[in-house]
Amino acid sequence: MSCVSAAAVIRNLPAGWKPLLVWIDPKGRWFFQTSAKAFARAPHPAKFRFNKTPARLEHGNILRAGVSRKRFHACFPILHGPYGEDGTLQGMLDLFGVAYVGSDALGSSVGMDKDLSKRLASAAGLPVLPYAVLNTPRELWKTRSLKLPLFVKPARLGSAVGVYKVKRRSDLAAAVKKAFRYDTKVLVENGVDAREFECAVLGRTNSAKASGVGEIRPTGEFYSYEAKYEDPDGAELLIPAEAAPSKVAEIRTMALLAFECLCLDGLARVDFFIDKKSGKTWFNEVNTIPGFTAISMYPKLWEKAGMPFPRLIANLLSLALARHRDQARLRITRD
Repeated sequence: MSCVSAAAVIRNLPAGWKPLLVWIDPKGRWFFQTSAKAFARAPHPAKFRFNKTPARLEHGNILRAGVSRKRFHACFPILHGPYGEDGTLQGMLDLFGVAYVGSDALGSSVGMDKDLSKRLASAAGLPVLPYAVLNTPRELWKTRSLKLPLFVKPARLGSAVGVYKVKRRSDLAAAVKKAFRYDTKVLVENGVDAREFECAVLGRTNSAKASGVGEIRPTGEFYSYEAKYEDPDGAELLIPAEAAPSKVAEIRTMALLAFECLCLDGLARVDFFIDKKSGKTWFNEVNTIPGFTAISMYPKLWEKAGMPFPRLIANLLSLALARHRDQARLRITRD
């Protein structure tokens, strides 16, 4: 997914920007790629034959690639999941004084953690479904007040990885055990017969704007990993969503509130449920580095709002540079 999104971003870079492509392998090693354009044109970017030229950051916005040094202006992290989306990379970029697209280490970490994001969202007045947090597989007693069906989720993963729907109490322990393969903290959440909606947010924390609203209609029981990335008929994406204007307005308002209370910056996709029976809207989660493929909801929502892909990327890079300038003016030592 990260490779497909990265290729789409390179293809849509606005005039005046030249990409320096770095591939990070599963072991966390950095390699500079001399063929960014070939990668962007590859029919299957994830299967691209990457160069093995070692790369590392140096202070002064320098990328050391083998024996050469390349100066750059900003980083556009297209890294989904742990170590790329959870604040780890963002903290390292801050240490090196690099401007980057998206939320800082705090916002990225909070946004990635479903438990923390729900706590802060609830404190800000956003409705969240009842859930329990398990720190070991032996804490099933915490789920006694929850009603079937239940969803079991690793707290700090995305793309529905390790998510299981449980319809019988007898199946809960096995689902929880499997979820603990992915994280040391697991959520068990009330299921609801609901429609799924998404809203894209763009801008600084105190001046962000919300796009229109899109709807996801999974063909299966829920929007699983397979439905997102493997099954071409796994879900139908509707832009704009088929919803009453009052519901669209409510979701857009709630998306901006979530963006603010979770300390996000630059961009985020905010996801919601609407109960089919009661019509109640529930905050689900945020994605601080959403997909950037040609069919991803985030760029498509902004395209529908009149902002084509290249202009969206230009705006995100401008926001990154503006925040970096603001940070550079701050004092970190006493007068």
